[in-house]
Amino acid sequence: MPRLRVAAALFLLAPVAVAACGGKDPANPADAGPTPTVSEADARRTEVAQGLEQPVPPDRPLPSPTPLPDGVPVLQVVAGDRQFTPTRQEFEALPTATITAGGKQYTGVTLAELAKRTSAPDGATVTIQGTRMDNLRYGAIRYPLAEVAAGTVIYLDQSGHPALASATIPQEQWLHTLTGIAFQ
Repeated sequence: MPRLRVAAALFLLAPVAVAACGGKDPANPADAGPTPTVSEADARRTEVAQGLEQPVPPDRPLPSPTPLPDGVPVLQVVAGDRQFTPTRQEFEALPTATITAGGKQYTGVTLAELAKRTSAPDGATVTIQGTRMDNLRYGAIRYPLAEVAAGTVIYLDQSGHPALASATIPQEQWLHTLTGIAFQ
């Protein structure tokens, strides 16, 4: 979209540049050439390039997920070709930590523990996917693991879905109903 705007701006400024650089004098009828015509399709493309924005679908809350049954993986964690897909019981058996964020305490499995389970490389970047906290869209966040590993926990909500809480990631970026965590 920005490229189209730049191209349209250059296209529209070309006549001004020609006139400023000593092009034909429009006051002299002898210098006047044929007036270019623009097709309707070209006019529409130019209109779009000049700033008409793309339509934005209305935000509608996503449906609430159903509770996860026992024996089904609650989360997929990957690092390269290694993956860790714990069931609810396996996830609840992992070591936990408690953090304080936004005046509340959260207890869950740290990102550092999940990175350890997949042998994530030193200096890895973590990408976490899930539903935004406003429940209107899916989202993804990405941070250097070293910055968020100890201060971010994944906990299971009332329906057994993993959610994120963090003392290091801004609260407006937190996600719930996580679907995956990748260490790269």
